[in-house]
Amino acid sequence: MKKVFPLKLELPRTGEGIDAAFRDPVKRNAFFLAKVPSLAFFGADVTQMNRAECHVSIPFDWRTQNPFRSIYFGAQASVAELSTGALVIRAMADLGLGPDEISMLVVSMTCTFGKKAKSRATFRCVQGEEVHQAVLKASQGEEVVLDVESVGCMADGTEVSRFSFKWAIKKKA
Repeated sequence: MKKVFPLKLELPRTGEGIDAAFRDPVKRNAFFLAKVPSLAFFGADVTQMNRAECHVSIPFDWRTQNPFRSIYFGAQASVAELSTGALVIRAMADLGLGPDEISMLVVSMTCTFGKKAKSRATFRCVQGEEVHQAVLKASQGEEVVLDVESVGCMADGTEVSRFSFKWAIKKKA
């Protein structure tokens, strides 16, 4: 019997390469389909990414809508997590570290909801420098637990939700 090996998908090894890959629809969706298919299904779109911040938007349509005519909280949580986790991945690339060297895990999450998300919402995490310092410490052997926040707003500036993720970041043995 012939063994079939799945397509091996690797992200670039530089911060700027990660930024470009997440902003490129084809590369981003290939990554999502391979690693987190729900993000591809929801239509998550990385609209801005650099060392300092990451913005991820999600449409309000049949894929993300709940029975109450707003964006389903699970879809919001997925996109909010991506806006924080992508910064961890980018910091790893900036430091020349791969997924075989650093472990990253969400250990807790809290959220509050302000208004119903009735149109496209963009989730912003602006703690890239803190994330970078945490990954640097983890690369030196320190186990780091970092609180990172992502705030979701509609185009008119109305805040729909605020998520706090506690990331555990450590060097793999």
